[in-house]
Amino acid sequence: MILFITGLVLTLNIFAQDKLMLSKVDTIGLEYRSGGVGLDSIDAINVGNLTLRPAAGFSQVFEYNLAQNLYQSPAGFSYLMNEKKVKPKYIGLPYLGFQYAFGSALNQALNVDYHQYFTPQTHLHFRYHRRTSNGLLRNGGFKLNDVSLEFYHAKNGWSTKLDAYYGGHEYGENTGIETDELIEEFPIEFTPVLRNNAQSTVRKLNLAWDNYFRLLGDSINGFGVKTQHKFDLNGRVFNEPNFSDTLVENIYIDSISTRDQYQTSSISNGGGIYFSSNAFQIDATINHRYWRNQNLAKYRDTNEVYLQSQLWTKWKGITIENDFYFNLLGALGEFYNHAKLTLKPSRKTVIFGRLNFDNRLPMPYQRFHNANHVQWKLNELKTQQILNISGGIRYGDTNFVEATVNWTNINNGLYFIQNDWRQDTLDFVSVGTIGLKGALHLGKFGFYPSVQLGVNTDNFNYQPKFSTMNRISFQSKLFKAQRLGVALGVDVGYVTGYQFMQYNTLLGVVQPVQTNEKTPSLMRLNAFMALSIDEFRFFVRAEHLDYFINDQTARIDTNYPIMPFIIRIGVTWDFFN
Repeated sequence: MILFITGLVLTLNIFAQDKLMLSKVDTIGLEYRSGGVGLDSIDAINVGNLTLRPAAGFSQVFEYNLAQNLYQSPAGFSYLMNEKKVKPKYIGLPYLGFQYAFGSALNQALNVDYHQYFTPQTHLHFRYHRRTSNGLLRNGGFKLNDVSLEFYHAKNGWSTKLDAYYGGHEYGENTGIETDELIEEFPIEFTPVLRNNAQSTVRKLNLAWDNYFRLLGDSINGFGVKTQHKFDLNGRVFNEPNFSDTLVENIYIDSISTRDQYQTSSISNGGGIYFSSNAFQIDATINHRYWRNQNLAKYRDTNEVYLQSQLWTKWKGITIENDFYFNLLGALGEFYNHAKLTLKPSRKTVIFGRLNFDNRLPMPYQRFHNANHVQWKLNELKTQQILNISGGIRYGDTNFVEATVNWTNINNGLYFIQNDWRQDTLDFVSVGTIGLKGALHLGKFGFYPSVQLGVNTDNFNYQPKFSTMNRISFQSKLFKAQRLGVALGVDVGYVTGYQFMQYNTLLGVVQPVQTNEKTPSLMRLNAFMALSIDEFRFFVRAEHLDYFINDQTARIDTNYPIMPFIIRIGVTWDFFN
């Protein structure tokens, strides 16, 4: 305990001098449990909201979070943007958090978090996230891996941060079911699919290394030089031996087998100056970036020069962060500004918000691409104007109420429509969600209601207008020693019908479509039981009980039906040493 308290005091001093270098760091204590949630919520962490889209939709229904997904991936790259990265946590002792769940179709989810402060000036944060499954549909298996590491060190006026991420994903590309005639009579595994042997492999690598060299001042108030270095790699391979020509419109390369591939890599280096004080920090750098796109032995590359600046300030409970980028050469006209505000007017009240504006050119992969069944080249590069506003207000602690909003506007947007990237079709797009959620504990009962409203322009009507998910739980302690905790509960929800987007197997993107078939209104129902003894927790979760209530042939995509009933069993274990 003495070590814990001493480390906390020293680390707070280090945090005061490195706001720009550090991500937001959550301070945790010995009572912390994996996911930062209570016993009656552990079944929901790390398992996600699976779908029958490839790789289980990366554990989300794309249309349920449309405003957020549209901003993060305006061209529909839903299968290249979901990165499970580490979030730094401070504790005086080394911490290891372990979460594991398994269930139907050998669906497994593993998450390992590790945080250690070797000294207040030197600390390491690590996360390994893995998902595997044989797939609930034929050729629906997947292996998804996310590895993330952050390392910090400061000594004698020098501070450094290394941020590394690797994503390696392999998943079946079945294009959905061939017929739904067997669904209501047999398990969904018996239903034939359109593609039986197509596979995708995705690789991502992101490395970032920042250095601060103090020339004047001390650890609290200083002026110095900053360098920043980055390397990024993104690539995808789509394999389909012995493909059926009835599933494709065009054949450009091989009439028997398909192997489409691209990889974009970039390296950037820059330097500049920074100023640091206890309440204000800012840096500015000028950077050179070289990127190269390789697509089936064809290479294109570009040199770019850009300015970047980061700012952090805190005053009387108000925290402001800002990240600014402006291109000077190679992608002239491209820039962004990302601002974040946190306000704490009282102990129980938090107001938070983000304002992001991007003037974004198409990515290299969107500019030119050669594949067996699709090919394109953009003759003119036009920027997209993207505005995202998100935020909310929260009042309370254990019992709380929170209202949120997330809104994305896109002008001159680039979308894949009818086998081509189009920037002249949808004009202005606006998508928003307004949410309200809370928690109320009455004795041993817990109530967790949530409601979300969707608002959008008519040309992008790809989200539910109304959805709700509400958890009711009961918690208690058993036996005389009161060491065995137990929680029981159910989730009850409802989603109104909506026009779905379409997953494109050949490209691995989600694209807007217009079809007569829509996802109907759906009930949602789950049940769970959880047990705990000190740091060890165990749960059983019955998921998608609504499968026996809803129309089992209902679709969430052109050829992908709703999720069937599954059972998952899991454990979490926290180690402090």
